[in-house]
Amino acid sequence: MIESDESRLLEQLLNDSWNYHDQESARLACELEAVSPAAVLPRLLAPFIHLSIHTLGTHLGDWPRALILGKRIAAGHAPDLETMKAWGWLYVAAVLSGDLVEAADVELSYLKAAGDDFGAALLELRFMLAEALIGSKRVGEGARLYRRALDVVGQVQPSARLDRTIAVASNNLAWELYEMSPRTADESALMQLSAETSLKFWLKCGNWTNAERGHYLNALVANVTGNPEPGLVHADTALAIIAANGERPLDAALLHLARAVSLAALGDADGAARAIGDAEVTAAKLAATDLKARFAAERAKVVAAVL
Repeated sequence: MIESDESRLLEQLLNDSWNYHDQESARLACELEAVSPAAVLPRLLAPFIHLSIHTLGTHLGDWPRALILGKRIAAGHAPDLETMKAWGWLYVAAVLSGDLVEAADVELSYLKAAGDDFGAALLELRFMLAEALIGSKRVGEGARLYRRALDVVGQVQPSARLDRTIAVASNNLAWELYEMSPRTADESALMQLSAETSLKFWLKCGNWTNAERGHYLNALVANVTGNPEPGLVHADTALAIIAANGERPLDAALLHLARAVSLAALGDADGAARAIGDAEVTAAKLAATDLKARFAAERAKVVAAVL
């Protein structure tokens, strides 16, 4: 398939729209529905259907509409190792639309494309469904499916694709629970499990940015569950990863704020104040307005809590 100007514009849309998809979901949904199937090259198919299902289904709650769009775009393609993830998201949309026959049919197409990775592919679908449920605020159902799928991981052959799916689903579940207040004891335990699982799998399949962000999430979870010692260790580990690999001023500034929370909980008020100062120095490198605003909001919360 020849790459056209329309395909290049679509690729830019797929890259840029994750920055605003949750705030401008209705507009983005219309833009995605206006895309010609001819513009969706095989390498763009899975990203397109993922964004479409997430926008129309998770954020707008219109799973039948998401399924219709996904099926229309996928109709000119066949599931293979490059495109099969698209059928995974179609499976999610079909299940949450209540179209169980369509879901079973799409699932079989996905499993056939997986070949010898049959077991890992089946589990991957369950984690994808759990992620969609969690993103749709159906946390109880998503958590139930997540726990059951996680119990079976050791019974299938290792798969890099499954590792990444577990890392992403675990990350999203942990953040969803972290931002929930109040939490039950069981929800707090699940938050810790999913944060630890996310880091474990990012260390297997991700890059250094995934690793430092995974440690940051675990630092926050440790602090909020009353475990400042491991929280401090996670924050320090993440800062060391950044120092060894490159510049991440926002991430580093937020990690210094996490250190401040840990140090305050450990009774080191002077250390907490120094950590906030380190965060401010690091954040001074930020140029983008939205990043500055994000830091300022987090700093205000930490200062109110520890000083």
